[in-house]
Amino acid sequence: MTTTDWILRVGDGFNFIRSSDHKIWGIQSSTSCNKGFLKTVKPGDRLWFVLRKSRGQILGVATYASHNERLFGPCISTLTNEELGWTGCGPDWTSDTEIHYKNLIWLNTNDLYTNIKGAVTIRKYNEKCTCNLPLIYNSMSSIRHTL
Repeated sequence: MTTTDWILRVGDGFNFIRSSDHKIWGIQSSTSCNKGFLKTVKPGDRLWFVLRKSRGQILGVATYASHNERLFGPCISTLTNEELGWTGCGPDWTSDTEIHYKNLIWLNTNDLYTNIKGAVTIRKYNEKCTCNLPLIYNSMSSIRHTL
């Protein structure tokens, strides 16, 4: 089975870092790029989390596990924004889908940049990325520090 590398923008990274203990990130499923991601991502794919407005600095990489709709109600409920540590989320910021991942490796101390300038929140890795993400991942095997 082929592993796909995905690049996910996580804003300034603050809320991503705060929810990393839960190994959850939230996205809005209604955008076309996110719909495509949810339709084609599979367990074992790699998720590269990058900061916006930073030439795409890579914050970390993890392995995709699953996703589900965020539900709130008396009988079933997912974690709230507050429980996930997501703060400063204005009224326009919504996340209706949880992305679950495992084996997060922090890379924020490295100067790794994708240099992708487009504002698309999720995209497949391609030749426009100035880092060879599969090669970087494979070369990290002896230095992995996971959560």
